[in-house]
Amino acid sequence: MAKYYLCITPFFPSPDSWRGAYVFDQVKAIQHNSEYEVIVFVTQGIATKHSTYVIDGMTVHRLPSWFMPSYFFNGLGHSINGYILLNILDNLKIDLRDIAVAHAHTASLACYLSALKSKNRQIKTVIQYHDLDPVQIRLGKFAKWRPNIAFRVKNFTDQFKNIDLHLCISEKTLYNLKHFPFPHPQEAFKPYIDSLEAARGLEIPRDIKSYVLYNGVDVNKFRVIDGLKDGDCFKIGCVSNFQDLKDHITLIKAIEEIVLNHSVGKKFKVSFIGSGPTKEYCRQYINKHNLDSYFIFEEEMRHDKLPSYFNSLDLFVLPSYFEGFGCVYTEAAACGVPFVGCLNQGYSEYISDDEKHLWLIEPHDYIKLADIIMRQMDSPVNQHLIHKYDIDVLVKNYIEYLSKL
Repeated sequence: MAKYYLCITPFFPSPDSWRGAYVFDQVKAIQHNSEYEVIVFVTQGIATKHSTYVIDGMTVHRLPSWFMPSYFFNGLGHSINGYILLNILDNLKIDLRDIAVAHAHTASLACYLSALKSKNRQIKTVIQYHDLDPVQIRLGKFAKWRPNIAFRVKNFTDQFKNIDLHLCISEKTLYNLKHFPFPHPQEAFKPYIDSLEAARGLEIPRDIKSYVLYNGVDVNKFRVIDGLKDGDCFKIGCVSNFQDLKDHITLIKAIEEIVLNHSVGKKFKVSFIGSGPTKEYCRQYINKHNLDSYFIFEEEMRHDKLPSYFNSLDLFVLPSYFEGFGCVYTEAAACGVPFVGCLNQGYSEYISDDEKHLWLIEPHDYIKLADIIMRQMDSPVNQHLIHKYDIDVLVKNYIEYLSKL
């Protein structure tokens, strides 16, 4: 019986960074809830030599990969990448007949699935989409140049015959995949809408096997821990890279609205964790509007430190308006902390229609966000989620579905 489950991903923790911890948790859950032995390959620059490192007891292989800069005619190096993987597997003495599943993360890595399928048609191939832009159409400096778009779409479409299952992290992600190049009627992220307009007339196969696997939470780590909240200060947390689409400024403006136009009976503070291009703009806005006493900027935090951080919060707020899912929302919920975000996002699928008005805002609506924060400070209500988030439960169901393909 084939025994190996290959995970090929650009996202995975290393000794220097814990980014990609959600893929790490998924890999562990697959290992625990199946009979497979999982082998992890992390794509690196083509100049990187194949090597290994160990993270939390797991051996990870660095996989040299050639991808075009800025996604320019991305796909030109796909045959080379496939050859490199096959060569490394050969050097590792891994018989391709022993590979049961090959699971690639993001559309760009579909080339590895094609290379494996060309040698063993019995391998079940899975591609997972982590973004509301599953085709990665908006990425790169030439994202709106028609010849580049057409090449990338054709290259990606050519891979479909070698993909057995399209794995999406939310129903919204699946919608965007199946309806490409047409945006969702409620899409608010203009760069994505503009890229789709440039891709009009280019289509990908719609008759595909698909499965929605929400990003799960390791509930052994993310759980309620008593005694970490500050009863004298209402603490709002936000964990995310600083990018336009994460929209930290809407949270900042909501706090400004509270300070200027509401009577607040208790101390409150916002804690930001993350880095990125919009961080300095946020700092400057806070300073210019004399809001410094209400905000703390903290450095990026190891994933194993986040449970304590979440348990110190009274509310988690991230008004991201182009979000495939975002583990931080359900990680906060697993720690007993309600989350607030935007409508029509992957994470919003966890909120029932009856409660959407309590926890979700239209993109950039800092006035309503301020009202929600004030309500939670004055008369907090409980949040009820309608889907399971225990990663073992989610992965076990996925493995069962995969076994029937």
